[in-house]
Amino acid sequence: MLARVCAGLFAALLVFAATPSQSAEKTFQDAALDDAAITLEAEVKDEAGGAKTPLATLKKDADALLRDNNLVDAADVYVQIVAAAPDGAQNWRRYAHILISIPTSDEDDGSARFERATTAAYIAYRRATRPKDEADALVTLAAAYQKRNDWRPALNALKLALKLDRTSELKTIYSQLREKYGFRVTNFSVDSDAASPRACFQFSESLPKRFDFSPFVAVAGEDKPALSTDDQQICVEGLKHGESYAITLREGLPSTVGEDLRKSADFNIYVRDRSPFARLAGKAYVLPKTGQQGIPLVSVNTDAVTVTIYRIGDRNLVDAVIGGQFQRNLYPYDLEQIADQSGERLWTGTLEVDKEPNQEITTNFPVDEVLPSLEPGVYVLAAAPANQSGSQDYSERATQWFIVSDLGLAAYSGTDGIHVFANSLANTAPLGGVEVKLLARNNEVLGVKTTDAGGSAKFAAGLARGEGGLSPAMLLASEGSGDYAFLSLKQPAFDLTDRGVAGRDAPQGLDAFVFTERGVYRTGETVYITALLRDAGGVAATGVPLTLVVMRPDGLEYRRSVVPDQGLGGRSLDVPIAAAASTGTWRVKAFTDPKRAAIGETSFLVEDYVPDRLEFDLTSAATSISPSTPAEISVAGRFLYGAPASGLDLEGTLDIAEADERPGYQGYTFGLGDDESEEAFGTESIPLEGLPQTDAAGKASFTVALDKVPPSTRPLEATIVLRMAEPGGRAIERKL
Repeated sequence: MLARVCAGLFAALLVFAATPSQSAEKTFQDAALDDAAITLEAEVKDEAGGAKTPLATLKKDADALLRDNNLVDAADVYVQIVAAAPDGAQNWRRYAHILISIPTSDEDDGSARFERATTAAYIAYRRATRPKDEADALVTLAAAYQKRNDWRPALNALKLALKLDRTSELKTIYSQLREKYGFRVTNFSVDSDAASPRACFQFSESLPKRFDFSPFVAVAGEDKPALSTDDQQICVEGLKHGESYAITLREGLPSTVGEDLRKSADFNIYVRDRSPFARLAGKAYVLPKTGQQGIPLVSVNTDAVTVTIYRIGDRNLVDAVIGGQFQRNLYPYDLEQIADQSGERLWTGTLEVDKEPNQEITTNFPVDEVLPSLEPGVYVLAAAPANQSGSQDYSERATQWFIVSDLGLAAYSGTDGIHVFANSLANTAPLGGVEVKLLARNNEVLGVKTTDAGGSAKFAAGLARGEGGLSPAMLLASEGSGDYAFLSLKQPAFDLTDRGVAGRDAPQGLDAFVFTERGVYRTGETVYITALLRDAGGVAATGVPLTLVVMRPDGLEYRRSVVPDQGLGGRSLDVPIAAAASTGTWRVKAFTDPKRAAIGETSFLVEDYVPDRLEFDLTSAATSISPSTPAEISVAGRFLYGAPASGLDLEGTLDIAEADERPGYQGYTFGLGDDESEEAFGTESIPLEGLPQTDAAGKASFTVALDKVPPSTRPLEATIVLRMAEPGGRAIERKL
């Protein structure tokens, strides 16, 4: 099939009929090829050298070589031709065609040559002045893409060529290529091991987002199957284990490349039972010391689970926790390595569990019965179905890392060292008398501290500055009762800097907090500035002169004042704003030494603003809106001096967005989980048409209808945004 298509493309280079002389606008564009074209032109000029052979002679020599089928030498001659006449589209197309036609060999797979042919054909298209020449160049470009097995741009080039020169031969070539490499179903899969199985169909191109595919997907026996989409995949949800389904993807199913599914595709799918498996319910590694010490174990389609428990002692704890294995599932050879090298195997046995076909069964594994006494270190529980097949013996094991402890540890690193806090996990009370060791990456003990009555201990800043093997890696805590816990200092800390609470760097010396009594002023008003001067410990710095500099929006200095201490490090300064002062953002900077950096600053706005003269109420008895139940909206407006806002224009929109939560179900989320991987729904704004003016009493009423609900699996919230304009055109806005 491919050989026929390529041969047809090469033949089409020579048989195109004449077309009208006006060239269409260039619509095939590729930024990478634009850059490659510049590079190729420079290369051919360099390869051609300074040869002065006439162009006619070069073409005659090239034709003779082509008649003798000497394509390699003909290509070398055409390098000189395109270098001598770079504006000739036919020369570039001919050069590309020769490069494509040179056979490949064991020594030359043609990849570099085909890449050059692609660029040459693109230059030919960009420089063609007639539709016929453009079509010829696009056909050659498509042939070059095919040589590189790059089918999508080849189809795009042929599709555009067909618009420029609609010959039956080219139409046949495009149809054959699209049949084999156009938009199509490439594969399907059945997710039988999921609690809610589904069948997914993969396509060669991306699918449109937020599109209703239900008319194009048919499931025998179901009126409207549940569907989900993800880029190049459609999934039929809500299938059942042990059942067969006849699914049809209908002709016309759309894609994002302007091609529809050419033929309907039928699939007969059987959803098998779930494979036996076991997993742990969570990843938290600290089990409470009080109450029942159990680990929830989830199993499917098995009546017994093989469980093995390992222990890694505290002397090998650093490598185990800092390494990449901690809190992850392990393979059998990892577990054997623990048993043989870094730890020991403590217990192996079988846990009997209930079995319901394809249902997840949760069973509590009694750690306190299996291990009545626990020594310092971390424990590893590995589980697998007892009836697991031999092919799965080398697969990942469900793994739970754990310790049993009442010690809850928290650590904060700062410029003054490492602060450690120990609290009881049973009642959150601070725990005093707990011994805390700071371990380095090389297992060296950097320091030992004992928590005070408040449960806190502090390691000096010098211990936190170690590098390499001496960098702090872990905290080990133990108390006289035998309780034991650890905390890794190498795992990512809770970093809230991306949540708008990053704060600022801790001051190293004096620090000034500067503020104004409000944020916006009009020209002619007075700005009241307050500054509080503190040292690095937060203690008031008294008797220190402070210089306050007020800067205009253009960066020029407006006023500079040395303000003495007025008590407890506080200072105040009144700054009148001139009536002709410029508007914008003004800044105030505080200095203890004007030759050094500012130790505090703030900003305020100077604006010419006009207060509102209107007010209106926006009300409705409706609590919801849908295509079948429109909402009645009432407006009552008035001027602030008392008169009704009569005869005023209204305009507005109906804004629809996904709701954060559903009324009455606080803390719950509704909708398909797959939607989280898609783009955000955003806000769809629908203009409100034909709104009335307010009547003589300043009132108006109108109906808001929702013709179509935007597609989403989440609850949607509608916001009515209404604006009432003053006679001068200035509007105020209210939302419902």
